[in-house]
Amino acid sequence: MTETPDPRENPDPWDVFVLATCARLGPFSQVHLAPKITSATLGVAVHANLPFQPGELIVAAIDGVQSGLSCPILLTTRRLYWFNVSEPKGDGDRRKAIQCEGVEYRLTSGPIETWPTPGGGLGLIVGDGRTVPLPDGQPALAAALAETIQTLSVAARAGIAPEVEEIDPELARRVVEVLPKVVEANRRLRLYGDDVQTFRRDLMTATPTAFVTTALVGCCATVFGVMVLGGISPMAPTTNQLLAWGANDAGLVVLGREYWRLPASVFLHGGLLHLAVNMWCLMNIGPLVERLFGNLGYAVVYLAAGVGGAIASMATPPDRVSVGASGAIFGVIGALLAFLALRRHSVPGSVLAPLRSSALSFVVFNTLFGAVVPMIDQAAHMGGLATGFLVGLLLTPAWPSKPSIRRTARTAALSVVTGLLLLGVGAAAVHWREQTLSPLARISDYGRRFDPARQRFLETAREFANIPPLLDRLDDPSSRAALVDLTAKLARRGKANLATIATVRSKEPKLDEARRLLESAQQAQIAALAAVEQFEKSGDRAWIDGPEGFVARAVASLDRERECHALVVQYLRENDLTAEPETPEP
Repeated sequence: MTETPDPRENPDPWDVFVLATCARLGPFSQVHLAPKITSATLGVAVHANLPFQPGELIVAAIDGVQSGLSCPILLTTRRLYWFNVSEPKGDGDRRKAIQCEGVEYRLTSGPIETWPTPGGGLGLIVGDGRTVPLPDGQPALAAALAETIQTLSVAARAGIAPEVEEIDPELARRVVEVLPKVVEANRRLRLYGDDVQTFRRDLMTATPTAFVTTALVGCCATVFGVMVLGGISPMAPTTNQLLAWGANDAGLVVLGREYWRLPASVFLHGGLLHLAVNMWCLMNIGPLVERLFGNLGYAVVYLAAGVGGAIASMATPPDRVSVGASGAIFGVIGALLAFLALRRHSVPGSVLAPLRSSALSFVVFNTLFGAVVPMIDQAAHMGGLATGFLVGLLLTPAWPSKPSIRRTARTAALSVVTGLLLLGVGAAAVHWREQTLSPLARISDYGRRFDPARQRFLETAREFANIPPLLDRLDDPSSRAALVDLTAKLARRGKANLATIATVRSKEPKLDEARRLLESAQQAQIAALAAVEQFEKSGDRAWIDGPEGFVARAVASLDRERECHALVVQYLRENDLTAEPETPEP
């Protein structure tokens, strides 16, 4: 077995010299010396795929930000690297790109000095018209960096590394002591970088374009925009406004059979902040999972997890009104965890570990956060997570993967299976929830459908007061015409309301009996109007005063409505619910 030589036994004089020279930058808070370089900085280096030479080591990193993006300055044992942010292209692409530039120390020319940049900051001139942007407001750091690069430049052109031990023996000892850690950190960085580049190529090969995530974000934003244009508050929509647009509610889903609310609620959001947070999370994690599962598979994961989360929210007490894509986003995380569990031997360990750690951290943090914030729908989160994980287990493709008809057919077939399983789970959840809904939920759902019909009945009853004066002036043609128009209008309204009442159902005996009484009251009201029409045609007073006439029918309709109201009040009292509802006078 070949042993790796210990850098402390035979350290490279040039590496020791560069580390010692960069040590002068250590006192500045923006500077990180190897091996204590932040993972964020190393991440930029990895994704930039820097062209390191064999044996080249990163020895220092200086924090920098341009246009809100991390753009560090890196010093290696051979070169100086820096990053610039390019402006968006003019073809509609609004994305900014980070471009990497580098120069070998031996190729820097002239004195290294700072220079004011057009934006008011400082730049480091390294020759050939190249300027390195420096952190704003740090002239001392700029001067120290310029001196460091100058020292390295002179030594690199001379081809001789000064003996650090002769200049500062203690500094040389510390550098030699830390050198193995620097070498190991750079070795891991190179390994991780190679794995990341390979994994990235596999992702791009598996799914060349990740457009579903963008489409989902566009759908959610469009729905929200239409809701705002429709009159809802953009920051704090009311519960009734959300329900009108399709929010998830156990009573409406279970008792009202409004199953469409389960998928619809996934695309609704309770305000601009709610929308922004969810879409930010989706844009961060969605493209990766979409490339892993393919466009179709990812769409199925998202929709299935969203509906699964909505089912869990509907089926889990207490009763709540819920909206949002968070259940679907948790499902996307669940699918990622399923992929990493099944393909842990196919994904490089250096990529697998941080991915799995990030996914688990997201789940744990949001679970704990949801536990202390009452308004967060934990049931939807956990339901979406579980659904996404299970669907992910079902849809996870072989890896590495390539687009093919066979892969698409497999995903489509498994998507049908997923849909059928979800339908079965939804049906079972609805059946179970129907048995566990609270009396308050039952009366609330009943009232949403029953109360408007009752109000329309009472409004018609109040208009009956206009009929007797017209009957007394029946010889007047205009009064007769007004009577005919009024009775026809009220009859049409009554028949439409009768059809509405017939759709109101409840498994609570008293509430269903109340519905039947209101239905009977509405039928009596329609019969009263028919009696007026008969009187207008025949002139027979029996149609007004007789046992089957207008007055008797109108009185009977009000009596049955009062019986209906009494049953509802009795139900409320028996179940210790809200105060007795008011009865508008007819």
